[in-house]
Order: sequence, then C-alpha cells, then structure tokens
Amino acid sequence: MKALAVPVLVLLLAASLRPAAAEDQSTYQTGAVTVVGVSPVLGAGIDITKVPANVRVIDPTAEKDKAPQSAADLMNGSMGSVSTADYQGNALQPSLSFRGFTASPTLGEPQGLAVYQNGMRLNEAFGDLVNWDMSPSFAIGSLQVLPGSNPVFGLNALGGAVAMRMKDGFSNPGTFMDLGGGSFGRGRLVMESGQNLGNQAVYSGIGLQTDDGWRQHSPSKLVQSYTDLAVRKGDLDVGLGLTLGDSSLSGLGTSPVQLLDQSRSAVYTAPDQTENALAALDLRGNYQLSPSSSLQGSFYYRHLRSVTHNGDASGFSACAGDPTTLCDNDGNTLTNRAGNTISSSLSSDGVVNNTQTTSDSAGAALQYSHDGQLAGLKNNLISGVTSDQGWTSYGVDTELAGLTSDRTTSGSGIYLGGTGYNVGLGARNAYWGAYVSDTVDLTDRWAVTAAGRLNTATIALHDEQGTSLNGHHSYERFNPSLGATWQAGGGVTAYASYSEANRVPTAAELACADPSQPCRVPNAFISDPGLHQVVSHSFEVGARGSQGDVDKMHWSLAAYTTRNTDDIIFVSSGPTLGGGYFSNAGATLRQGIEADADIERGNWRFGASYGLTRAVFDTTMTLYSPNNSGADGSGNIQVKPGSRLPGIPLHNLKLEAGYSLSSRWAVESDTNISSDRVLRGDEANDMKKIGGYAVFNAGTSYQLTDGCQVYMRALNLLNRRYSTAGTLGDPSDVFASYTDKRFETPGAPFSLWIGTRISL
Repeated sequence: MKALAVPVLVLLLAASLRPAAAEDQSTYQTGAVTVVGVSPVLGAGIDITKVPANVRVIDPTAEKDKAPQSAADLMNGSMGSVSTADYQGNALQPSLSFRGFTASPTLGEPQGLAVYQNGMRLNEAFGDLVNWDMSPSFAIGSLQVLPGSNPVFGLNALGGAVAMRMKDGFSNPGTFMDLGGGSFGRGRLVMESGQNLGNQAVYSGIGLQTDDGWRQHSPSKLVQSYTDLAVRKGDLDVGLGLTLGDSSLSGLGTSPVQLLDQSRSAVYTAPDQTENALAALDLRGNYQLSPSSSLQGSFYYRHLRSVTHNGDASGFSACAGDPTTLCDNDGNTLTNRAGNTISSSLSSDGVVNNTQTTSDSAGAALQYSHDGQLAGLKNNLISGVTSDQGWTSYGVDTELAGLTSDRTTSGSGIYLGGTGYNVGLGARNAYWGAYVSDTVDLTDRWAVTAAGRLNTATIALHDEQGTSLNGHHSYERFNPSLGATWQAGGGVTAYASYSEANRVPTAAELACADPSQPCRVPNAFISDPGLHQVVSHSFEVGARGSQGDVDKMHWSLAAYTTRNTDDIIFVSSGPTLGGGYFSNAGATLRQGIEADADIERGNWRFGASYGLTRAVFDTTMTLYSPNNSGADGSGNIQVKPGSRLPGIPLHNLKLEAGYSLSSRWAVESDTNISSDRVLRGDEANDMKKIGGYAVFNAGTSYQLTDGCQVYMRALNLLNRRYSTAGTLGDPSDVFASYTDKRFETPGAPFSLWIGTRISL
C-alpha cells in the first residue's frame, strides 16, 4: 500500500484544482478522421483508411458496462478473432489469443503478440510474458490492435501488436468514482481525477479489487494505480507516466475432469499463488520541427518482482534398492540442499514449488516523422531506432510437503537439492531495432505503404548453481512489409498487404529446451541448448466501411494467412503435471476470416464480430506425450500437417445488443460463442476435445442524476458449465482410481455484479 502514496497525493491535489475547459487532444480522433499510430512511439499516425490491415480501435468507455478487468477483457469482449484460455484459473491472468497468436502471463505459452503501453514494451524480459494484471484497464484512453506480422513494432509481433494509449489530464478532465461488488465476495473501487490547467495537465487513478473466488482456495487481491503529468508549451509536448501495481492472485489452474464431474469448484492441489509487484515509469516527448515534420522520443524503466507458490503432488516413493530412502518417480535418490538423503518415512506425497523472478527493463526510442510532399505526392514518413534491455534474476526452491485431506500442501521445512529442484539463473537481454515506414498517396484513392525493420538480439544466461544453464545466443533479421489501400467510394476502403516479423527464443525457453530433461514449467530449468528464432510471413486482404451520420453502421471483412517457420512450442511430457520442454516445431499455419459489424439505429445498438481461426501444424513431427491415449509404446504421438494447435477455437462469435428505454435507462446483453479446443499435450488431435460453449450476459444501467449512475450486470446468465483451457497429466498420484488423463480449467458459474458510477 506504500506504493500508492504518490498517486493518492496526486489524485487529491488534482481533484481540488479548479477544472479548465475540456480539450480533446486524442491521437486517435481528429474530427471525422480516425488516426492510428503505426509505430510503438506515440506522437505520429496516419488516417485509418490508409492502413492496409484490419486495424481495430477500441474505446474503453464504450465497454465500461461490461466491467472489464484488464486490457485482455477489452479485446475479448468485442473482437471475434480474440479468445482467452484461463490456464492459470484466474480471470485477472488470462492467456489471450488473437488470430491464433498468444499474449499470456504463463510460461509455456508461445508468445506471439507485441504489447505496448504509452510506447513502453510490456512483454517482460523473462519469457516475453504479458502480465495483464499490471496494466490498469481503467486508465486506458484508447486501445488499438494492429494485425498481421507488423515489422515496425519489433520482436514478438508475429500475429500483430497491441498499443494502449493511457489517459492524461488534457483529454480526461473531471473526477470519477466507480464502486461495485457482487458474487463470491467480489469488490471493486476505482477513483480517477484529471485536470486541464492550460499548458499543464495531471491525471491520477487508483483501482482496488478483492475477490474470494468461486473455486476452493482462490482469493485474490489487486491494487493498481496510474499517474500522468503532461506539459504542452509551444512546439514541445512532454509527458511522464507512473504505473504501480501489487497483486496476490490465486489461480488454481486445471483439475482432472473426473474431479470436475463431482464438483466444478474443486481444485487438484493447492496453493497456486502468484504475487506481482510493479513500478514502471514512462517518459514521452514530441517536438514540432516544422509544420510538416516532428521528432518523437520515449524512455521507460520497469521493475517487476514476481513470486509464485505452487503446491503439487510429488509422485515420490521409497527407493526400490533402499526402502528407507526417498526416490523421485524416475527412481533417482532425492537429497536435501546439504546433499544428504531423505528418509522415506517423512510425509512426501506433495511438494511446494517456490519461484522468485526479479526483472528490470529499460528502453529508449527516437523517431522522426514527416507528413508532407515527396515528388509531388502526399507522403507520410516515419523512421526510428529503439533499444530494449532486460536484466533478470530467477530462483527456484522446492520444499518437501504432505498433502492434506483437501489436497493442500503442508510444508516440511526440508528443501530438495539437485538438478531441477534448486535453481538460480541470471539472464541478460539486449534488443536493438531500426525501422522505417512510408505511406505515399499515388492518387486520391490509392495509397501504398512500405515498411521494414532490422532487429538484433542477444540473450546471455548465467547459471548461479553450476554451469549447465550458461549460454550466449545472438539473432538478427530484417523484416519487410508492403501494402496498398483503395478508396472505393461510399465510405468503403479495400486493402491488401504482405508482411514479415520475428521473435527470438526467450531466456526461459532457452533454459528449458532439452527433451531428455523436461522442466516443471514455470518452476525449474535444466539445460541450455540452442533454439532457432521464429519468423512469420503474413498475407491479408480485406475491406471496411462506414455509413450514416444519425443511423450509423461500421463494418469490416478480412481474410488472412500467416505461416511461422521454426515455431517454438511447449511440449508437454514427463510424469509431472505441467512438465515438458520448449522445441522448434517446424512450421505452423494460421488462416482465418474476420467479419465485424456495428449498427446504431434510433434507440438500438447492435454489434457482431465473428472470427474463424484455423491454427494448425504445417509439418510432420514426433512429440513425446506419454499421457496421451494415442501415444505409442515409447510415449510418442505423431503430429501431421493440419493437426490443430492446442487451446485455439476454430470459431468465435461475439454478439451484443443494447436499447435505451429512456434518456436515463438502458439495457444491454452480450453473448460469447466459442467452438471446441484441443488439449495441450494432444498436438496429434487423438483425444476428446474441450467442448464448445455459449455464455450469455446481460445488464442494465440507470442515470439517477447527471452525476450518478447505478448499474447491474449478470454474468453467465444461464449458468452454463464450460471450460476454457486444458492439458494432460496423471491424476493417479492423488486419486488412485482416476484413469482419465484430461485436466481442464472450468469457467465461472452465474454471478451478479452491482455498482454505482459518480462523476464530479
């Protein structure tokens, strides 16, 4: 709570100041023209009609009735090509998939989206993870999703980039409060205040959230804050943002399907807790060199500390050769940190895996933009250089424990030694980039955009317990893109594009890439073999349109294909749940269709978004998955071209409708329909899939006064039983009679949410 001292003081100061006239200086709206950023650095953009991709701009204020808990919720609530899978079992830690590419807080997920907040890279230095709980959704002013292998956004933009522009006092004046509560002990308080003081502006927001959780042993707490100070003087704009976050999240993950048949709230083992603490500073500037050219710059620093406590069944038993000592499930004798053997008489059917990750990240960018004439043609040129550096310290210890009657672990105070149980790893990342993007208007209707970026990366690993993890890896690549747009008339734009992007193996992947020594991700790493970088190649064609002033309609239609070479996947293997290794998996393919429509007519509002995402392997390969019912005698499964990738539904449909009963009273509903998904560990598609589902939500709001609104929202209105994620494991370590190797994460049941919004 001490971390909140600064934003609390700024919030109180801002609320006490006399408000100035509102001034909308949003990057994304200029009159009737929507402008989108086409680089990670704020301050330069182009008309959306000239962007050769199905770019989406989301206004968080339009989604407030859905009570989004994170930026992932904002995208999942309205985009058909977005889905979430809760491998962690906590709504604040979703694994988000867009066009079959993932941005997730979970090690083991193939990260394929680049995510930025005010130009600050949110893909963490260790594992490229995206911790959605550490980015305050209430402070997002605008969110844009740029699909395709966008080279300008640097590493990880295999399937696209997500860019969040945070609120400031210039464009968000006033004081606001949102207070709500609901089922399962859930409570939320958000306070915001922004003031426009002429040349200066201040914004500060604080969010507090608690939740007892609907599953057993699953309480969560989250504290977030964002403070922004901005100055505009003459040709210079400068802004400084401070993000603070502190969370304690229980995500009980997957449970055996046989256990879920008995109780949807049951957990396999506990605890499974993640504690994150973040302090991040971003500095941005824009200097107008001339009426047609400007210089932008940014700098950021992030400090993240993440601690996990994960209780698991051990599978340990007395050694065959010496029944008085304890062995692991491979028959190896276990020792403590001092190297002494451990008595088999101790309670040892469980372990508590503890990890601590401390990452410091720093980055800087310098960008030049020119919006003028080139050879008599209108030209928009953007070029820049970037640097993203990361330093990580990662540690693991494993405590011997016993399992209680409710499958929680009770620590013994004995910590295991040896490979995999006691790990210390230091990692150093150095990423550099140089990019250019140029959009030229060939005619009043035709525009061509060419872009390219050179990426270089080095990753150095230092084993603090020995030498097996030591390593130094270097990568580089130039990625091009080319696209064209055509203004067909009547508000319709057609486009086509080709693009490339790459991502390099992360320190976490490089430290767990040995098939002969699978790791217990995210708890232990074994060795440091090399991995190849992933390269994506994307084609996209589509059209979009906008008609009407009073009765409005916006629509878009797109088709795309993206092929990854040397894709990196996590191969589920070994006897422990979550065990496995990272491997280059040859080629994978994502192909799909996106169709979106939003209609406003009178008091009615309708929206529909459909995504067909065919995410498959595009090569033949053999993977080790001993818990798969289709495995051969050696525990191997055969993956063929066309086998679906785990966790990604083929079909997603989002529907929403709203009606204003009066000027003060409105009702709305939305539906999320998703088809079946493949279990992680079933890359050959031999086993029963996770079933599809349809979840219905509804809500209403009433404006009591001009400054006070009350609202109510019901989630999973029909109380559907469904699951969003799954993997394979052996439940017999805990339940001797269980034979089904499938584990799933159940979706939340019916819940109710009520609250009030107050504006001053």
